[in-house]
Amino acid sequence: MIQINLIPAKVRKTRDTTRQFFTVYISSIFLVVLGVGYLWYSMNSERASLEGQISKLDRQIQQYAKYDRMLRDLTQKTEVIDKKTSIIQSLQKDRDTMVRVLAALSVELPADKMWFERLHQSGNAVTLDGTALNNESIVEFMRNLESSPMVEAGSVHLTHSRRVRVNDSNLREFRISYRFFSFSQMQAKLEKKTP
Repeated sequence: MIQINLIPAKVRKTRDTTRQFFTVYISSIFLVVLGVGYLWYSMNSERASLEGQISKLDRQIQQYAKYDRMLRDLTQKTEVIDKKTSIIQSLQKDRDTMVRVLAALSVELPADKMWFERLHQSGNAVTLDGTALNNESIVEFMRNLESSPMVEAGSVHLTHSRRVRVNDSNLREFRISYRFFSFSQMQAKLEKKTP
């Protein structure tokens, strides 16, 4: 049997072109859907992998959280111990300061010419209240203090001096203030002088 194509050549070409266009269109849609599906699958698998890593890290964080708390507690205890140690060291460094101040005063004091009534120490500053036989005794005491290696040079000051009458005797009431070197400061001065 013989077949005869009676469709004109132009119509045949447009049908073939339409068929080719439709085939390319369907193929491109299929490729785009396939590409999007692959991307979706790879993103989901990557997300699942990351979620697995996050849950693993969360378990590790919970496992090490108690060690972190222990470390913080130990750090706080160490800070408290360091503060206590520094306080103890500062107390021990110059614990005999008052004894040294009184010893220096007893050496510098003119015998039977002066009497102390009150001594006040604040840090390295000392204030003395007392009574003397006369102004010369006060001046002698101030010179002795100035020449002492334990007293800061230029720090001896007579705050006030006035005449008072005690048991029919004219005496001088005075207040002297000065600054002294603590034992640790004296040691540092001696170490600087000794090469």
